[in-house]
Amino acid sequence: MPCQLSQLFTSHRPLAAPFTRISEGGYWDDKPRWSPDGRVIYFVSGRNGVFNVWGVHFDAVEGKPVGAPFRVTSFESPGLVVGDNISGVEFSLVQDKFILTMEDHSGSIGVLDNVGH
Repeated sequence: MPCQLSQLFTSHRPLAAPFTRISEGGYWDDKPRWSPDGRVIYFVSGRNGVFNVWGVHFDAVEGKPVGAPFRVTSFESPGLVVGDNISGVEFSLVQDKFILTMEDHSGSIGVLDNVGH
C-alpha cells in the first residue's frame, strides 16, 4: 500500500470555498461517495494497513461531519482485497449496495515433475 496521505473535503458548491474537512489526513482516503439519503459519506481508506470502505455521518443542515469515521467493510484476507493501486479501483454506491473493484491475491504453489521431458 502506498505511504501517501490525503484528506477529503466537501463544499456547498463544487470546488468553491469554504471547504469542510471530512477526513483528518493521517491516511490515504479516496473516492468519497454520498449515501442516497445524504446522511453518510462513504470512502475508501488505507487505515489499518489495508484498503476498506469507511463512512462518516454528515449533518446536512450544519454542513459538517458528525462523529468519527467508522469502518464498513473488513477485507483482511490476503486473498480478496482492494488493490494497492487505488487509482485503478472503482467504487460505486447504489441504494444499499457497494460496487468495489477487488483483486484476488490468493494463489497456490504446485510441483510439476518432468517438465520438458
